[in-house]
Amino acid sequence: MATTLATLFDKLTRPEAMVPSSPLVGTLQDSRQAEFGALLQGIAVIAGITHLAFCGLFFWAEVEPLAYVNVGSVLLYVCVFFWARRGHILRAWFSTVSEVMGHALLAVVVIGWESGFHYYILLVIPVATVSAIRPVWLRAGVVLLAMLSYLAMDIQLRHRVPPHALPGVVLDGLHYFNVLGVMVILLFLAAYYFQLINEVEAQLRAMAATDPLTQLHNRRAIDDVTLREHSRAVRGGHPLSFLLCDLDHFKRVNDEHGHEAGDAVLQAVSAVLAQGVRSNDHVARWGGEEFLAVLPDADLAHAQMVAERLRAAVEQLRIEHNGVVLTIQVTIGVAMMQAGESVDEAIARADSALYEGKRAGRNRVEAKAPSAAP
Repeated sequence: MATTLATLFDKLTRPEAMVPSSPLVGTLQDSRQAEFGALLQGIAVIAGITHLAFCGLFFWAEVEPLAYVNVGSVLLYVCVFFWARRGHILRAWFSTVSEVMGHALLAVVVIGWESGFHYYILLVIPVATVSAIRPVWLRAGVVLLAMLSYLAMDIQLRHRVPPHALPGVVLDGLHYFNVLGVMVILLFLAAYYFQLINEVEAQLRAMAATDPLTQLHNRRAIDDVTLREHSRAVRGGHPLSFLLCDLDHFKRVNDEHGHEAGDAVLQAVSAVLAQGVRSNDHVARWGGEEFLAVLPDADLAHAQMVAERLRAAVEQLRIEHNGVVLTIQVTIGVAMMQAGESVDEAIARADSALYEGKRAGRNRVEAKAPSAAP
């Protein structure tokens, strides 16, 4: 049980070292701490019920010292539950670890090595080793303490006749129950760390594919998306359109109001673009103040309609920054992919349409129709 909680504690701490620093890390850490607290509450409930069952067993076997110890363990896990609920994670965690190690030692001393309670101490070693407990010497100390404790117990208690000799059936039942418990915890540890690694990898992939300012796809991610949508369009004969958007006179915003104001404008426009397309469309920050929207299953007429809606929504934006209300306009170039055309060629036509719109006065949608088939 202690090892289970140690593993969960590792989930709280370890990602801090694995995930690169970014504005998202604080949110991720808060989320993990809340999740760990909730899981810790569940573990406290399970541990409390388990020790309650041990209370009945030891009272029945007339091993009253261990029975009363289990009563105390039940009360401790009630405290652990409420500590975790109130956010006192470390207190709950270390109380549980101390209870398990102390309980294992006492059980082996009172009813003997064959009861199998000593196995739980071994589980502390791998958990403490891979955890992010700091400072490092403290983590090393926990590992060393668990190793030395187990060795000392093995040397001193393995052949010792316990003061309370349980009936053979009861002792065998305890032994196999604890062996099975250790196996289950080991399985949990393996599954848990596998899930944790997958979660962290998914977070890293998402962060690598996301523009940190706008939270849209970045250039690398949208390149992958366009290739995938291009293949799908070619296979199924579906239309595929591109919108290339460029903010008008954006440099003026930076020059007159500062780069923080420019960032606020980019974030506001990004939100409008992301909300103004379908769930199966893709929007990315193409670079600087340029954005690319990829519209699967959209012909040129539909793409123009979407572009006009986006243009109007951006024009209506009112962005307040440091007491100043900022406005911005956008020019959008539209192109639909032709048969036999590559993604780069289609986007190049959208880019050409965009600059035609710029030359024509900005704040407009300009479409570049596909050439007629031969």
